[in-house]
Amino acid sequence: MKFPLENLQALVRCIACNQSKSARKIVVLDEQEKKTTLHVVCDQCGGASLVHLSLGQMGIVSLGVMTDLEQSEAKRLYQGAPISAEDVFKTHQYLKEYQGDIKDLIAS
Repeated sequence: MKFPLENLQALVRCIACNQSKSARKIVVLDEQEKKTTLHVVCDQCGGASLVHLSLGQMGIVSLGVMTDLEQSEAKRLYQGAPISAEDVFKTHQYLKEYQGDIKDLIAS
């Protein structure tokens, strides 16, 4: 879904304060044929969100989720390799067998 950022502004509102976003605070993270993912920072309250726009039979649908990611962090994550089923399985096995303290797990 290729839209100029100015056109996206009308579709995106802040999840926290309901203000519409400024185009200079919108970063396109991923664009595909019928979906676009954005990182948006509100000029009014400073809240950040990930916004997923999808084009369906009934028009454009948007879903926003609050985040603590900075725009540069979100870009880096979206440009990385996707998580595979094998990655999920290995992580599950590791956590299943882990015997230590949760603080140690998080710190490692």
